[in-house]
Amino acid sequence: MPALSPDGKRIAFVYRGDVWIASAAGGQATPLTRHVEMDAFPLFSPDGRWVAFSSLRNGNWDIFVVPADGGEVRQLTYHANSEIAHSWSPDGKYLLFSSVRDTTNHTLFALDVHTLRFKKLSEDYASINYPSYSPDGKIVVYGRYGFHWTRPRYVGSAAAQIWLLDIAKSTRRALTNNNRQHLWTKFLPDGKNLLTVTVGEETPSVSKLGTAIPKVVDSPSRTPNLWVFDLEGRSRQLTFFTGGSVRFPTVALRTGDIAFEYEHDLWLLPVGSRNPQKIVLYAVEDEKQNTRRREVLTSGVTEAEPSPDGKTFAFGLRGDIWTVLIDKPKGVAGRSAEIARRLTDWAGDDSDFVWSADGKKLYFTSDREFNTRLYELDIDTLQVKPLWNRSEDVTSPRLSPDGKQLGFWVSGGEGGLYVFALETGEVKRLAKVPGTHWYGLGGGQFAWSPDMRWMAFTYRGEDLAWNIWIVPAAGGDPINVTRLNAYHSQPAWSPDGKYLFFQSDRDGAGLYVLPLQEEPARTVDTDLKFEKPKDKVLVEIDFQDIQRRIRKVVNQNPQADLTVSSEGLILFLSEGDIWSVSYDGKETKRLTTGGGVSSLRVSTDGKRLFFMRNGELWTMKLEGNNPQEKVTFTADWDRDVRAERRAAFTQFWRSYHRGFYDANFHGRNWEAIRKRYEPLLDAVETREEFATLLQMMVGELEASHSEVSPAPGGNPSPVTPHLGFTFDYSYEGPGIKVGKVPQGAPGSYPQTRIREGEYVLAINGQDVTLDENLWRMINDKQGREFEFLVNSRPSKDGARVVKYRVLSSGEWSDLIYRNRIERLRKYTEEKSAGKIGYVHISGMGFGNQVQFEREVYEQVIGKQAMIIDVRFNGGGNISDTLVDWLERKPHGFYRPRDGAIEPAPSRAWDKPIIVLMNEHSYSNAEMFPYAMRAKGLAKLVGMPTPGYVIWTWGLQLVDGTGARMPQSGVYRLDGTPMENVGEKPDVQVWMSPEDWLAERDPQLDKAIEMLMR
Repeated sequence: MPALSPDGKRIAFVYRGDVWIASAAGGQATPLTRHVEMDAFPLFSPDGRWVAFSSLRNGNWDIFVVPADGGEVRQLTYHANSEIAHSWSPDGKYLLFSSVRDTTNHTLFALDVHTLRFKKLSEDYASINYPSYSPDGKIVVYGRYGFHWTRPRYVGSAAAQIWLLDIAKSTRRALTNNNRQHLWTKFLPDGKNLLTVTVGEETPSVSKLGTAIPKVVDSPSRTPNLWVFDLEGRSRQLTFFTGGSVRFPTVALRTGDIAFEYEHDLWLLPVGSRNPQKIVLYAVEDEKQNTRRREVLTSGVTEAEPSPDGKTFAFGLRGDIWTVLIDKPKGVAGRSAEIARRLTDWAGDDSDFVWSADGKKLYFTSDREFNTRLYELDIDTLQVKPLWNRSEDVTSPRLSPDGKQLGFWVSGGEGGLYVFALETGEVKRLAKVPGTHWYGLGGGQFAWSPDMRWMAFTYRGEDLAWNIWIVPAAGGDPINVTRLNAYHSQPAWSPDGKYLFFQSDRDGAGLYVLPLQEEPARTVDTDLKFEKPKDKVLVEIDFQDIQRRIRKVVNQNPQADLTVSSEGLILFLSEGDIWSVSYDGKETKRLTTGGGVSSLRVSTDGKRLFFMRNGELWTMKLEGNNPQEKVTFTADWDRDVRAERRAAFTQFWRSYHRGFYDANFHGRNWEAIRKRYEPLLDAVETREEFATLLQMMVGELEASHSEVSPAPGGNPSPVTPHLGFTFDYSYEGPGIKVGKVPQGAPGSYPQTRIREGEYVLAINGQDVTLDENLWRMINDKQGREFEFLVNSRPSKDGARVVKYRVLSSGEWSDLIYRNRIERLRKYTEEKSAGKIGYVHISGMGFGNQVQFEREVYEQVIGKQAMIIDVRFNGGGNISDTLVDWLERKPHGFYRPRDGAIEPAPSRAWDKPIIVLMNEHSYSNAEMFPYAMRAKGLAKLVGMPTPGYVIWTWGLQLVDGTGARMPQSGVYRLDGTPMENVGEKPDVQVWMSPEDWLAERDPQLDKAIEMLMR
């Protein structure tokens, strides 16, 4: 994020979370700001004396200013929403920023840096990005809408376009409209040309179903480079880099020199030159905070396994494996036994461990080699050796009953359930189950039979039902033994080899059992007793009609860790607690209360339980009143922040390497991308910088649903309550002139009335005006009653006091939304003479589904057509359900005596539908209109959708950074992907910002017109 001084001689830039300054020719750099939180977006003032920047030091982006030669930092903005300045006015009086404040629209503000007054320049329903003044201060250029800058190659309806705002006339126009991103646009000093970052040619990114595009061959035209546009939209390419992306260009106000980021470096393009020059800078600084921190941990356990002899707990803590004695000596000797022993010290993820049969080794998985491999750890020497050196990931290792084999899942197209012979190293696949084996994509649980002749495992088939399969351990074809489109999990063999217990919802959730041989009598006609085997167990299975023998044992639903002890007691976790069920199912007991239990394990003799509870270790004796005892520990943990961040980088990369929905990575070389970005780790200081680095790396894939969020931390952001009215920015004070008071706001009620055009002169006894001090005064006073001094003229004489509880920003947004939707519903009713119903779906979550069901069948009673609006819908997962409902056709009628005629089935609909969509309809809100048209249920009106469509899951990294993981693609019936290929309407109609602000809706008008023909 560089910024050139007006004379082009100095450059400010961001490095390790601070703003630095140096000669534009290169050399030694010095820090201009020093703070543990992120400082960024520097801007030289027109006279070169000041540098404005934005910072997260208050928990949200606020604007600050500092002398260019160093000195005291001054805060300029105080609202809880984000404020990032992108341009000074030519006279140095104002800073431009865009935010959401008194309205729910994106608003372009000019902030007076001396008085801190702010004025509105423009307003839009789409975001206003990177606004910048023209050299004469009469025009502002900005990017309207647009995906994040880390997706510079995106092509589609959500691409940022160049817009120009005439400040004096308050008019705006689009300069580009080509579905390509245009980023960081700004004027060149001549005022006649614009500099932007865009592409001249689309880079392929998605494939049809069952195919793969060739690996991308990059070129200067495909690479996001610097381009120049004149004010008529004619363009020419200025730089010709190949690969990567040019970022954050800056222009010297007087000379026209250009600086920018590309790959790892800053570059300078002197005015008149065709060849950019790399700027070599030297920045030396001490650490702002300790990178190694010692912590003493007594809880926070993530997994736990007791040793075979029941004397030692192995447990996971902060990504490492530790051990501690379970039963500690009494007295002084017990002190040292309290200290946990750290077995691994990889900063990444060492987990999923299991003991060897003799208790001398642990087998575990780790991502230390950029994929999840299987390792063996010697408990005494702590020597670690790899057992699995292949590129496929390994998950869920489990030890065989005889201790000689490990079973585990292997990812990939040739993945499945594998076994590994510990003595010989022989690897054998028992069942081919392709997939990632994450989030239900692939295999589930597995368990050996007591005699090791069989393996039971769960697998989700093509019908999307999870069934239990049994395969011979010596090899053979797996057999589905549950055979029902239902959910089955946690297979657990009885020690006598007669039964397979499992969880299912096949006839209501609960515990079920599968007799492996035909039983001699019904269970109600016999006493079923467990007899502990005296001889070697031999498991014989009669597969003929095996699924017909399944019966339910109890209704209590095992949610995890279903186990049958050596004494025949069935144990599992349910409702967060431990439950036991007798072998015959006649006695069910809840052994713990309060919830929070996980990782239930049973001792070899079946007399003791080991488990975790809320991050702590516990044991329970199965006798008397089942006494419980906490296993205490003290873990001395040295946290290496930089090593942890490097491990999180590895975890992120290998997670995508294993799990990204497209094995072809949209034609990109994912390993080459890692090698380009990994060196940048040394320049990362803050949580935000690390998240941005990962976002840049994954942005190379040109994929949606792949956002990265910083790890928790930093200072809490202030909360700015909403006053319940908008502002009239044409008035400059004293006081605040009221703009709009929407229906339902506190000021719309008689007792607390504040009218449009009135003046609020004081709040809570303090005089107010439209400046940043307003926010300082009301911040963090949410939920309180405010006292407003109100008058019909800007004078305190004759003013009245109005008191009410102010709103939260969420309450205000919901109020504005509900008013808008009600207005559109009434408008549709009036324009169609009551013939057309209107309903809006704001999201695609379960709550939206309930609301849709209640509203749509109420609004369309007696109507001849329906409009379903999914504009500004952020997505979710209910599209298929809604389509199923709307696909229901009547086959007859019901009519009770003297009652109204009802369609059969109820709520059936066979009348015309139009779906409204736009460039702000995302994900599931793109799948819905496509499905409605593909099913012949609706016509589509509006604008093309963005193509933001992949099924995604969450991903938490070891340092706390959050990420999203796209793992399943979405395709149309013709095989075309919905990702990056938005759905196009039958009739394209655009809504301009002026339409929106004037409460006109040409898209709705077109839908009504089409339905009224």
